[in-house]
Amino acid sequence: MTQELTFPNSHLEFAKILKDNNNCISTTLSFFEQNFQIDFEERKQLEATLLRVRSRIRKAKKSLDCLEGDWWHCGISMEPELKRNRFYDTVELSSDDEEVISTLSANHRKSIDNLTMQQQRSRLSNVLESIKALSIVENTSEIKIAALALQLLSNQTKQREIAKVSKSVVYDKFSGQFGKLLKKELDVTKTVFLLDLLEIGRRKYTQLRYHLLSSDIRFPAYYRIVEETNSIILRSDIQMYPNPETPLGAYVHATATSSQDFPLQFQIADGLDGSGSHTVYNQSNTNTDTKSFILFCIRAVKVISNSGRELWKNNTPNSPFAQRPIFLLAAKENEANIKRFMDDLINTDTDLMRSEGFTLGPDQQVRVDIVRSMLDGKMAGILSGAGGASCQLCTATHKELNDRELIIQGFPINRYITDAIQLFGEIEDSHSFFSLPSNQRCNITHEPTSTINILPASPLHSYTGIFRWFNLLIYHLNCGKRTWSPTSLTIKNSMIFVRNLIEGKTGMRIDQPNASGGTSSTGSVARRAFSCDSKYFECVLSVVETEHKETLSKLQTHLSAILRITLLNKNFVAFLPTLVFT
Repeated sequence: MTQELTFPNSHLEFAKILKDNNNCISTTLSFFEQNFQIDFEERKQLEATLLRVRSRIRKAKKSLDCLEGDWWHCGISMEPELKRNRFYDTVELSSDDEEVISTLSANHRKSIDNLTMQQQRSRLSNVLESIKALSIVENTSEIKIAALALQLLSNQTKQREIAKVSKSVVYDKFSGQFGKLLKKELDVTKTVFLLDLLEIGRRKYTQLRYHLLSSDIRFPAYYRIVEETNSIILRSDIQMYPNPETPLGAYVHATATSSQDFPLQFQIADGLDGSGSHTVYNQSNTNTDTKSFILFCIRAVKVISNSGRELWKNNTPNSPFAQRPIFLLAAKENEANIKRFMDDLINTDTDLMRSEGFTLGPDQQVRVDIVRSMLDGKMAGILSGAGGASCQLCTATHKELNDRELIIQGFPINRYITDAIQLFGEIEDSHSFFSLPSNQRCNITHEPTSTINILPASPLHSYTGIFRWFNLLIYHLNCGKRTWSPTSLTIKNSMIFVRNLIEGKTGMRIDQPNASGGTSSTGSVARRAFSCDSKYFECVLSVVETEHKETLSKLQTHLSAILRITLLNKNFVAFLPTLVFT
């Protein structure tokens, strides 16, 4: 039950506050101001009451244990100087004085337990939100529920309350639906993962383990964990988050110490992209164009044991700290420049790494799996050779991609680089090859440059592309034009009207040139537009006819969900089109 900050024994409270007659008023006011919000009129009323109380101070004896227990019951800890004394000043209050103080405390009382929970929520917002989402799933992992229970318990200061809080967390908070899951002993492997997640040391873990026994939650002894892993917690900078100064091999070495299930599989993602308009590097009166660069980089994704158990996973794969640049080329992003270094520098090394892997020691082989995924549409078309393809993940044509029935069924990922290389090699005469219909040559426009499958799904370009398409749709609906032609003067006037309205109400600049180059419709602007609390959508609904508002509302909801899934997990890309019509 939640205990509220009240004064069940007012004379005991004033024994603590009025220990010094010379500053009793200021001390008491300071106490109230720290615990309650007191306005000016209430301050005057409280001050007058304290003046009357001063004249009735008397000596009384009470044991330290009893006083400390009563004060703690009110949520007040004893001051250090009070613990050195065995006797305290107490106060007898008249009924009127006690009523004044009780009224003030009742009006401004705070729940100690609720205040503690608010502080915990501010520190553990991500964990609590994840648990809330998992609570509606039928097969929720008991590890994550136990992680929440342990984390909440670790913030409690009163040891005698730990068992009670654990029961509240496990049973009351979740209506008992996870009680059965937790009434068993967790194995060593899951406990190591749990301790690494919470960063709990040996002393705190042992302490909490004993207190949780009263809630029928059993964890293995610490020595069993040490025997299994030789380390209770793997280093957080190696195990959980990428470090810009950590070599990629360190991730494998760190996880190999906790598993002897070889050979391991080390998954790496690589990619490259071009970047232009770097005017600061542009040198005049030269024939070299140094405004454009091509960057190639790789990142560690995960380490998997031979039995398929995930030993390590990059939790922030999109972070700049996770990337390892390989080289920077001063050249423009086109087919000729990419082909200059792909065969000699990238394909040869990556093929060798994939075929041979590397070893950590005797009988400790590590296989390497490389996925080329950090690409935009232009770079993907250059590397795959399918510059004329409507999609870099499947072989569907533009007509098929607009077929409602096919969209509902979903499009399988069936575009593989090996098929493109084989198809291009079967016809030696390139002129004859390109004379074939586009669908027969899978929209291949030039010889494939990469030897690794191209699986691009750029969240940034997904946001910007869909955002620009959505804005174009609004411009046409506002002026009543049902064609996609952007050259009409009516559409241009509609575009100016809509973007001025959005900028005036939200401050968002859309489809306007930036002074530094490019357009104002950036990825951050697109994310803000499709966020739940954005006023952007309210503006665009106000400029279209009523008959289109319901359709646009559904479209915005589906697009927002699709973009978020694309941002979280690339494995969902193949199933995204089905969300639009379900």
